[in-house]
Amino acid sequence: MIIGNVAIDAAIRLTARWILIVAATVFAFWKTWQDVWRSTTEGTAIGYVFVVPALCVCAAIGISLRREGELPIHDRQTDKIVGGIGLLVTLAVQVLLLPRFAEDYQLMHIDVVAAWVFVFSSAVLVFGLRPVCRFWPVWVLALGLGPLTYRSLAILLGGQRFHYGLIMVVLASGATAIAVSRSNRRAAVGFGCSVALGSVALYVTIRMFPTAPTFATQLGPALATSIIVGACFYVHKRRGGSLAPFERPVRRPTTINSGFTFVAVFAVAAALFVTPLPDQNLTPVSPGPSPAAHAGIVVPGGWQELDFTEYSWPRKYFGSTSRLTRQTIRTTEPNPAWDVQNRPRTVQVDTLSVRRPTTLEVYPSHTQYRLQNARVSSKIFVDVGRGVTAEMYTVVDDDLLLTWSNLNFVWVRGPGLTQRVSLITVDNHDPDALFPEPAPSMASNGANSLAVLLRGKTAVSDTEPEYKDRDMLETLAREIVEAQQW
Repeated sequence: MIIGNVAIDAAIRLTARWILIVAATVFAFWKTWQDVWRSTTEGTAIGYVFVVPALCVCAAIGISLRREGELPIHDRQTDKIVGGIGLLVTLAVQVLLLPRFAEDYQLMHIDVVAAWVFVFSSAVLVFGLRPVCRFWPVWVLALGLGPLTYRSLAILLGGQRFHYGLIMVVLASGATAIAVSRSNRRAAVGFGCSVALGSVALYVTIRMFPTAPTFATQLGPALATSIIVGACFYVHKRRGGSLAPFERPVRRPTTINSGFTFVAVFAVAAALFVTPLPDQNLTPVSPGPSPAAHAGIVVPGGWQELDFTEYSWPRKYFGSTSRLTRQTIRTTEPNPAWDVQNRPRTVQVDTLSVRRPTTLEVYPSHTQYRLQNARVSSKIFVDVGRGVTAEMYTVVDDDLLLTWSNLNFVWVRGPGLTQRVSLITVDNHDPDALFPEPAPSMASNGANSLAVLLRGKTAVSDTEPEYKDRDMLETLAREIVEAQQW
């Protein structure tokens, strides 16, 4: 490396500009990073977000080593237009779009994608559009795997820790391919070597450390293999010659920045910092009774169990130890207050058992059912005894002309066991009434998400709800709470 006053000055200027961008990003999305870190420490898979910047740096270093002969051509007016639009888009996502998906915040984490848009826009303002676009593979790598995409791919593969880690290995291999791609052949070989080595490292890590945090299996194998394979290709390329990373002087940035550039970046960062995260309106987590030997709940007196079903698909979403059961129960004696025709009422009791309460934050109760083309009411919270707080809402299906009422509560029944108990009724009181079936719903609810994106929350909301079964559900919930072994 050619060391001199010019090179040192160039390195200082480059470093200072990137420090400003990173500092602005951390400051602007400080609440987001706090929430992501909290979720990571509590065992969710969102911790991969902290691995992606390191992989992008690895890929960017490889591109930097190949860049030469670039002309210092800039159109600062275009830079300001593109960068300014990007910052406005970031602000619009946080202020306008994020509140629309408040209840799915943990699942989608749109603000993480907005953070990458903020970094790109700031880099365009500070360095110029042409230099930033020369690193387009790095930006595609960062933006192409948002939290929702990452979770969806992992679930399609099986939803276990190995699958979450494997996606990170493939992502790291993509970063390696970008770093070593002096030719298509080198990129393909680098990608293949990184996938093979990373998969083996991931398998060994999980086998040797079965209780290791998910974040460790995401970070260690992926990042280590990317660095090792990249370093091996670098040494092989420079064999017999100098291992100095740069064979040319380090040039100072050619863009001329005015005070307006940095003022604009930090002004938007300040606006993002004061913007609160959306209110997720989560179901309160209450202390529950002692663990039971059987799945589901103890049916209280006055009700009889007609059917018991257990589903296997939740293991992909909630972990290998999760269980979902459905108990169909019916009153032994009709209650005129609950049916004017004095018919016995039927209730579906769905009990989802998971290891950690944070898992239920990622997948709220409405994601447990296919509610396409349905309108959901606002939640009301009720006390069902022994310090347990439940939420209740209604779902109107305009295609079937049915209304379902859902009352659910979450309680912790001991170390490693959290349950969400959902009580569901339908306004059709006939014995063969149609109830929503527990089923994977991330894809089927896509139409609702698109409607919310284009038309707002009111497009899928029941603005005039009638909680017809509130009295029955509250009574049943209190009886269920008391029937368990405390």
